[in-house]
Amino acid sequence: MAAASAMDRIRARAVRNCQKRINEHLEAMQRDAHGLEFAPWLAEVDGLWKSIFGNINLMSVGPQKEALESIRELWTTYITHYGVR
Repeated sequence: MAAASAMDRIRARAVRNCQKRINEHLEAMQRDAHGLEFAPWLAEVDGLWKSIFGNINLMSVGPQKEALESIRELWTTYITHYGVR
C-alpha cells in the first residue's frame, strides 16, 4: 500500500479529533438524555459525522479504508442509538 500523502494524514487527524468530540458528546447525551442540551449535542454530533465522512471521501483509497475501519464501532453505536429520528 502506498504511503499516505500529507493531506491524507491531515484529514486522518481531523477524523480522529472529530471522533474524540463525538465520544465526549455521546457520553454527555447518555447521562442527560432528557436534558435541554440533548438536541444541541445531537445536532453537533450530526455535523461532526458530516465532517468525518467529508474528510474520508477526500482521502486516497488506502487511508480511506483505514479511516473507515477506525470509525466503524463508533458509527455503529451512534447509528444504532441515535440514527432513527
